[in-house]
Amino acid sequence: MDLLILRHGKAGDRHEGVPDEGRTLTKKGTRDIRRVSRWMARSGIMPDAILSSPLPRAKETAEIVADRLAFGGEITCWDELAPGPDPAAVAAKLGELEGASLPLLVGHEPQLSSLIALLIGAGSDARIVLEKGGIARIGDLSTGAGGTGGLQWLLTLRQIREMA
Repeated sequence: MDLLILRHGKAGDRHEGVPDEGRTLTKKGTRDIRRVSRWMARSGIMPDAILSSPLPRAKETAEIVADRLAFGGEITCWDELAPGPDPAAVAAKLGELEGASLPLLVGHEPQLSSLIALLIGAGSDARIVLEKGGIARIGDLSTGAGGTGGLQWLLTLRQIREMA
């Protein structure tokens, strides 16, 4: 299986009265994710499963991608993609996916960068950073215990804008 990993778009600032768990995408965050989705469509990148953190900013990101790509399936929320759980929990959950050849995970930092490092066998000292709205693709991922794949690409919003 190949795996797409997308960090949610820019969300509202943390401030009194709005807990981190309640933050939603800003207008800029929404525009940026629409741009990423257009690039995905033009590039022929069509996930066959979309799995999201249950937090609003990640779910909104997943919904924009699903809408822009005319994704026919349901978005599934995984608690393991919320901030906090160990990336190994996400890696283990990937083993439960049946029939997916190109799933898309939507979540948060620093978990996603740590997950990428884990899945490519780079170790915990790898300096991988997935910016807001950034997307990565891991190819030939084996999902068994300790399974790894190869990092095919990791793109920032700026790189996607330049390619569009």
